[in-house]
Amino acid sequence: MSLRATVLAFAALALVPFGARTFPPQPAPLAAAFGQGPAIFLVRGLDDGTGCWLPTARILARRHRVVFVDLPGHGVSAMPEPFSLARATRVLDVALARASREPVVLVGHSLGGLVAAAEACAHPGRVRALALIETALRPQATWMERRAALDRDYAGTLRQVYAALGRDSAQGEALYREVAALDPAVVKPWIRLAFATDLSTRVARLQCPLLVVLAPRSWPKGEPWVETAAALGFGAVPRVRAVRVDSCGHFVMLDRPDELARLIGRFADAPDGGPVVLAMPPG
Repeated sequence: MSLRATVLAFAALALVPFGARTFPPQPAPLAAAFGQGPAIFLVRGLDDGTGCWLPTARILARRHRVVFVDLPGHGVSAMPEPFSLARATRVLDVALARASREPVVLVGHSLGGLVAAAEACAHPGRVRALALIETALRPQATWMERRAALDRDYAGTLRQVYAALGRDSAQGEALYREVAALDPAVVKPWIRLAFATDLSTRVARLQCPLLVVLAPRSWPKGEPWVETAAALGFGAVPRVRAVRVDSCGHFVMLDRPDELARLIGRFADAPDGGPVVLAMPPG
């Protein structure tokens, strides 16, 4: 399996739930909100806590209202059973409807981006612009490859994956320790959900502008965007801007918060700027 396939196939772990309580679907809690101006909603994943996003959010909040959303299984938000991408989309939709009367800029990281993309497809009137950070719209390896790796050596597979997700070996090890502390009975269903989800056809019908922000692990240096887009499921998506942010790992908000804030802020202010493909070197 290629490095990009390994990284993004397991990047689904960025939406691993923190609890296994069950209850009927409810609106996603708004974990925090600050700033003034047009709303930007951040759909977070594992290790995407408020502290992780704060440097980026503080910059965005100079001109925008920044809202953190806890999806089912995150923070104080319980995990409904049975769980599905459709149910996660439903609770996000109710949260957006209650929080804003106007369409919002929706930002999602990793599998949080997959849920954000599903929301934009299901309820296009809620989303005026969509930004996906390190998100693949289609699975990056076959089901048998993924299942075999998880069942053969769960801990070893997680360690290998997070070593690739990290900016360096130290960050990768720290990320691995956090996910390894979670209950595998909770983690595995989320991984399987991500492995079975392909939104590339649905997102191809999106009418809202789309910003895709990728690290070099997902968009290798020297690889034409057309190849990366095809691999990640963005090949047929209209109105897309794609940016590679260098010198970072999967958690761009940890490694390049200023650059990520600048990209999201500019996109939120002018989402209709048209298709642009560029790479962003170290600032």
